[in-house]
Amino acid sequence: MAVVTFPVPSTTVSRFAVAADHVPHDLVGLLLRTPAGLYDPHIAGRLGSPQLDLARDERARMRWDPLGVRAARPRERHAERTFHDSEQFAVVTAAAPITDQPRAAQVARAAARALAEAVGGVAADLVTGHLLTPESERPRFVLADQWLGDVLPPFRANGRCTAADPEHDPEGVNGCSCVRLRTRGLRRFGLPELQISDVACPHDRAALNVLRSAARRLLTDHWSWLATGPADRRRAIDHALHLTEADFGDFWGSSRRVHLPPTSPFQVRLGPLASRLLTVSPPEEFDGTVNDWLWGDQIPLGMYDVIDSPADPPLPTAA
Repeated sequence: MAVVTFPVPSTTVSRFAVAADHVPHDLVGLLLRTPAGLYDPHIAGRLGSPQLDLARDERARMRWDPLGVRAARPRERHAERTFHDSEQFAVVTAAAPITDQPRAAQVARAAARALAEAVGGVAADLVTGHLLTPESERPRFVLADQWLGDVLPPFRANGRCTAADPEHDPEGVNGCSCVRLRTRGLRRFGLPELQISDVACPHDRAALNVLRSAARRLLTDHWSWLATGPADRRRAIDHALHLTEADFGDFWGSSRRVHLPPTSPFQVRLGPLASRLLTVSPPEEFDGTVNDWLWGDQIPLGMYDVIDSPADPPLPTAA
C-alpha cells in the first residue's frame, strides 16, 4: 500500500484580527463586557492564557500586512477597503493543543467577532487571509463556515483565457490549465493543506468541490486518529482517498445537507508536494488528464454547482 506521511504538530495557532477607527487598550475588559453567546464561558475561562491572547496593534509597528487580507466575495469589497485603511487593530491568537481543536479556533473566532461588534470594526481570519462575515459563531463546527479559505479565482482568468467551452467544443476539455486551488486553514487542525492544479477554467467548480470533499474526509479521519491518543507525531495515510457524496454533504453540515443524485464512491490520489502540502489528483488507474477526469462521469453531478457557505445569507443556491 502506497502511503503519504506528514508531521502532526502538538500545538497549532489560529490568528484573527479586528480593524477599527479606535481600538481600546483594555481589550480583556471590553471582551468580558461584550456578549458572545454560548462562547462566553469558554472565553472567560481561556482569557489570559496562550489559548486566548488579545493584543492591540497599530499599523506603524505591526509585523503583519493588513493588505494581505482580501474579500472572498464582491459584496465584501467595502469592508476590505475599511480593513486596509484602518490604523488600529486587535489581534486574537489561540495557540492550543491539537486535541483542543476545533473548539480552540471556534472560541478565538467568536472572541474576534464579539470585539468587531463592540468597536464597530471588521474582523478577518489571518490564516485564510479572508474577511469574516459579521455573524455570531455557531456552536457546531461546520467546515464550510469560512474555515477552509475555499474561493474560486476569477472565471477564465479574468477574461485572459480563450479556451473553448467543452459543452460546445470537445477540444475545450483540456483547452487550458489556468486554475490552481489550494486550501488555507487545514493546518490549524494539524493537517497539511491540499492543492489541485492544472485545472481548466470550465472545471473549476468541480475541482473546488472535490477539494472540499477531500478536506472533510481527511479531517473526519484525523480527529478519529487523534482520539486514539497516538504517541507518534508523524502520520501515514493511504495515498488513495475514497470519497462519497456524504463527504460533500458533511462539508456543509447535516442541517443544510446538499443532496446529490445517487452515485458510486469516487477516489482521489494524494501526493506529497511539501511537508505540509498534499496534491489532489485523479486515481492512479485513471488514464487521462485531471480535466478529463473532472469532465467525465466519475464525479457526482451536484459537485459541478457553485454553492455558497450555509453560514452566509441568503440560503445556498446553485449558480
